[in-house]
Amino acid sequence: MKKVLFLLSLIVTFCALGTVSASAVTNDTVKVGLRYGSSVMSSANLENDQGRGYEFGYFEDDRTFVSLGETDETTITMEPARRGGIQVVVTGTDHVLWETEEDTLAVMPMGRDPITWFRGNRYRGGFEYTVSGGGLQVVNMVDLEDYVKGVLPSEMPGDWELEALKAQAVCARTFACLNTKHLSAYGFDVCNSTDCQVYSGVGAATSATDRAVEETEGECLYYDGELAEAYYHSSDGGATEDAENVWGTDIPYLQGKEDPYEAGISIPNYSWTVTYTWDELTWVLQNSGYDIGTVVDAYVSEYTDLGNVYSVTFVDSRGREMTMTGDNARMAFYSTTLGKNVPSLRFTITGGTGGSGYAVNSAGNTLSSLDGASVISGSGTVSRLEGEDHTALTASGKTDLTGGTSGGGTASRDGITITGTGSGHNVGMSQYGAKAMAEQGRDYIDILEFYFTGIRVR
Repeated sequence: MKKVLFLLSLIVTFCALGTVSASAVTNDTVKVGLRYGSSVMSSANLENDQGRGYEFGYFEDDRTFVSLGETDETTITMEPARRGGIQVVVTGTDHVLWETEEDTLAVMPMGRDPITWFRGNRYRGGFEYTVSGGGLQVVNMVDLEDYVKGVLPSEMPGDWELEALKAQAVCARTFACLNTKHLSAYGFDVCNSTDCQVYSGVGAATSATDRAVEETEGECLYYDGELAEAYYHSSDGGATEDAENVWGTDIPYLQGKEDPYEAGISIPNYSWTVTYTWDELTWVLQNSGYDIGTVVDAYVSEYTDLGNVYSVTFVDSRGREMTMTGDNARMAFYSTTLGKNVPSLRFTITGGTGGSGYAVNSAGNTLSSLDGASVISGSGTVSRLEGEDHTALTASGKTDLTGGTSGGGTASRDGITITGTGSGHNVGMSQYGAKAMAEQGRDYIDILEFYFTGIRVR
């Protein structure tokens, strides 16, 4: 039996983590949420795979670890204590090693470069447990560079060209340093899923991904001296897009541009097609909370100057129209139940009418019906139109007005087919574009300066 330094009779009370720092990364330490919210754990196991046990304590506001005690046990379990607080037992037993009345406990592995197993993944750094929702929130407290080493192979294949990996490493590091989306709600900087960046510890790292991180150590993207939003996506399908057209906010360094590089390499599932019946589309939209009846038409109502979709319009059986813009124009089609989605903003729709209507000005505004509209004659007389049977005088004579300036016609009985290229939100760096540029001999600075307008790497 290994020596246990702290027994049940010794109840230790200490100050838990106080006010969370306003910066995303403090003292080069990243707080990564592994389990939180609805995924909190009733108990959490750790195994020190390469070390000699654990220390117990807390993290200061500057994220420095303060040790209050230790054990040589290498397999331990944390769980909420019955009297409140958190207790630590030897895994698989009820033998208590440590107990605190506070709702937060920090655990740090001991040994030379220790690596800890947690739920099938191996991690560097320490762990912070907080009682939440009847369970434990689990946070990995890890050095910034070790965090990036854990992100890189999860976000980009480890056998890709080194310069592409280095570009991705800079993006991943910048994201962590700037991001605070979970700070106020949960007290950590970034989560470990696609909601932030995928982070799986050290298990997937390769010599190439580690080298990419080491050769860009500390480097981030800056615009006008401030950290930049380092967005990236799998592939753009031929052109990236302005952030304003996708998310509604103009960001000077996130400007769309034609991408000549992706076409030079083979990209899996680059071209794609997805179909929806009208019943499926109705179900998807209504179950997403949209106020629309039975859908009978859907079409792209506006493209950007770069050829990406800006808006999609849906029409129900009562003639009501609903137009989705930006990234919502593709996410409106997303359904985990049907297993269908529109992967990027670079697509066309067939099967809809293409948007029937009458153009009324040079800005592209239309009327779905002329009934009740008014016209002004050459002599200045104002007349109100009734019904839909009207003619217009053109340079070639009289022409019947039938609507459909964007295509017209009747929607398909079967539904729509959406055909497109690329995968992702089309903003920032294309990962496959980075790969293609690296294959052409461009370095990571070239890659980042191409996809992010006016940025600097430092």
